[in-house]
Formats: sequence, C-alpha cells, structure tokens
Amino acid sequence: MLKVIKSGVFTSIQDKGRFQYRSYGVPVSGAMDQYAYEQANRIIGNELNAAALEVIFGGVEFLVLEDIDIAITGADLNPQVDGQTVDMWKPMTLLKNQKLTFKGPKAGVIAYVALPGGIDSKTYLGSQSVYEKAGFGKRLASSDTIIAKLYRPSVENDILSMDIPTYINEVQVNVIPSPHEQLFTSQSIQRFYEEPFTVQRGDRMGTLLKGSEPLSLNKPVDLVSEAVTFGTVQVPPSGQPMVLLADAQTTGGYPTLGTIHSDDLWRAAQIPPKGSIKFNRLSQLG
Repeated sequence: MLKVIKSGVFTSIQDKGRFQYRSYGVPVSGAMDQYAYEQANRIIGNELNAAALEVIFGGVEFLVLEDIDIAITGADLNPQVDGQTVDMWKPMTLLKNQKLTFKGPKAGVIAYVALPGGIDSKTYLGSQSVYEKAGFGKRLASSDTIIAKLYRPSVENDILSMDIPTYINEVQVNVIPSPHEQLFTSQSIQRFYEEPFTVQRGDRMGTLLKGSEPLSLNKPVDLVSEAVTFGTVQVPPSGQPMVLLADAQTTGGYPTLGTIHSDDLWRAAQIPPKGSIKFNRLSQLG
C-alpha cells in the first residue's frame, strides 16, 4: 500500500486502455508509453494488461504503508527512496514508512510504477484507465491510497540492458501519410518532412508543435469529421501541427498529414517541452 503525500503534476492509474467504445465517442486512453508500461508489469510478474501508476513530469511523493515490491520503468524522473536515488527497470522492495519520490525529469517525461498483481481500483467500461473528462476516475490527489492486488509478486523477471530504451529530447518518428496530403501546398509537405518541430505544450490528449512557419493549404476546405487516433497529426487553422495522444477524441475535422507508426508512439509521448520531433514519411504500405 502506498499513500500519496504529494500528487505531482499528473499521476494516474492506467492500463492498456478501453478499445471497444470508440464508436460511441469514448477515447482509448491507457498508458502513453505502452512499452515501458508493459515492461514494468513483466518485471514484477504481472499480466501485461495490469493497471499501473503513470507518473508525468514527477513532483509526486508516496509514503509506504506496508512492505511492497515494485518496478519502475519509463522516463528517468529521478526516483528516490528516502532521498537516495534508486535503480529503474528492475524489481525493488520498499519498506514500511519509507518515502518514494519522483523529483523531476532527467530524461523523458513519463514513468510507470507496477505493483504486485496490479492496482485495486474501479473499472469503467472494462478498463481501469483514468479519463477525467468522462468521469472515469481522477488523477491522484494528496491522501489517496494505492492498494496492490497481491501482497508479493508471484515471480520477478530481469530485463536485459539492451531492451531498455533511451529517452532523448530530439526524436525521429515514422509517419503513415494521410489522404489529406493533397490539400497542403507542396512547400508545406516538404517542410513537414524536412524540418524538426519543437514541442510547445501538451497533455494526455495531444501535443502542440511549432515549426519555422505555419503549414498552409492550397485553398480553404470544409472537411467532414473523420476518425482520428493516438498518433494522428492534425493541422488546425494556426498552421502548427498537433500530435494526438492517448486521451485524444475519436473524430476530428481538421486536415491531417498522417499518423505516427505504432512502434514510434512512445517516442512522441516522451518528448519534453522544448524538445523536437522530426517526421519520416513511410509509403502507404510502410
């Protein structure tokens, strides 16, 4: 059991997400860095879809109410136990009355904490993932208590150092192009794939980017809303692209330039403000 002393910037319970309700306008939600989330569960011996804590940017502090084994993966948010830096990507034991703190980002912006058996929390439409806009739970607040489903893990697994990703501030991601490409000027398409874009701000719904100059259309268009998903790159009237993330809406009416390949979604989610992203165009079958 863990008690929240400081709730941090945005800390929530997430699992793989809810996939069967997009036709009703319900976002998938779930962990933004699915790889790190699954590895945290694997290390502690959980099912890969067990709910875990997602810590964004840090600033959170937990008091350990009972001895417990955990695994921390994802971004290096400078995790410390009683003021001493601890290793990530491996099982570790927390003792009663110790304090687990995430001081803030050193590399990447999202970390995961897996507890034995997952987390005991309410399920909404088949998922424990918090999505506040629909009333599906809330981000953690001071004095909240996190309860593991098991007292101890049934098994613990090591992870090879070669399987631990590197989190950097300048990333390149592959993009499957959108049919809307033809709506944009050739100069805008060229810039989109040749120039890096800077991360301005964002949340679990999306990340706003900024390029050297706005992207422009050949002529004004009035589009019918169509499906969008985690990784869709929209271009609103400002001309500055936006990458949709885990809590993104299910449909949108802005022109799109493509969708980030699923293998690269974690890279896009982990870029810090002022970091940069460069897009690589794949063929339609890429």
